[in-house]
Amino acid sequence: MGEGVKPRKALQWVFVIAVFVFLGRILWENWTQVREAPFTFRIFPLVLSTLVFAFSYLIQFWAWYLITLRVGIAISFRETLGSWFYSQMGKYLPGKIWLLLSRFYIYGSKGKSKEAVTLALYFETVTIIVAAGLLFLASLPFLRGGRFTDLRGVFPWMLLALAFAFLFLHPRVLQKVLNRILNSFHRTPLFLTVSYSDILLVLGICVLSWVVGGIGFYLFVDSLFPISSKHFLFLTGALAISSTLGLVALFAPSGLGVREGVLVYLLSSMMPSSVAVILSVLTRLWMTFIEMGMIGMVYLVDQLRRK
Repeated sequence: MGEGVKPRKALQWVFVIAVFVFLGRILWENWTQVREAPFTFRIFPLVLSTLVFAFSYLIQFWAWYLITLRVGIAISFRETLGSWFYSQMGKYLPGKIWLLLSRFYIYGSKGKSKEAVTLALYFETVTIIVAAGLLFLASLPFLRGGRFTDLRGVFPWMLLALAFAFLFLHPRVLQKVLNRILNSFHRTPLFLTVSYSDILLVLGICVLSWVVGGIGFYLFVDSLFPISSKHFLFLTGALAISSTLGLVALFAPSGLGVREGVLVYLLSSMMPSSVAVILSVLTRLWMTFIEMGMIGMVYLVDQLRRK
């Protein structure tokens, strides 16, 4: 087993390195664009962008807490806050499974069933992805140049995927599918107490989280490279879809390389590609700083309460 894991890890890092080599080549070949680009450094929008984006994490945490309440696995608010933020560190490890395992461990230690925790994680993941897909579709008409033509063929496939996602978010449909799977493994069938309106509420909260995150992202970009506010929706959709593709790319730790590549492709429709490369890398550092800062703050508050 260990022998099979090593080649897989090697391939993961080969992919990540290849992406960044490609982005580095774009930067090197277009360095004149970088020197001529009107870069700025405005501290107030930068600080504000950090605070706004951090708030989007709290909104996403709220969505998770509501899911646990509806599914029937809720623990105390403080414990939920800690478990949600601590589990985010699992995104930085290959495979994404560590985020899931940390939730299983915490909720399992509180006597919650694995099936119910799995269901809650399913709802969280799918609502995040669907919300990102909706915002990306809404942002596509704002693409400039040939990018819209290139991605026009994506429309029907994304609509089809979203239609299936909405279908499998419906509790009745999901319950039938899950119980067939559970029956095949001779496990006890589940009875879902969550309603479709509950799921749509969580989906709305996820959309709100992405929109708030998009505001933060726009402020961040504008603090470094002047950009019109009319591009806000496009930037929101670009961040949402690039982050989501990074999330579902199981081979990339924290979506490393995937998110940057997609973001560069989309941002290049409104700025020089070399500038898009720089901003995509800075976005990675900025988002990581916010995530680690939020985790650190939750840990600090948790330690102070225990004293």
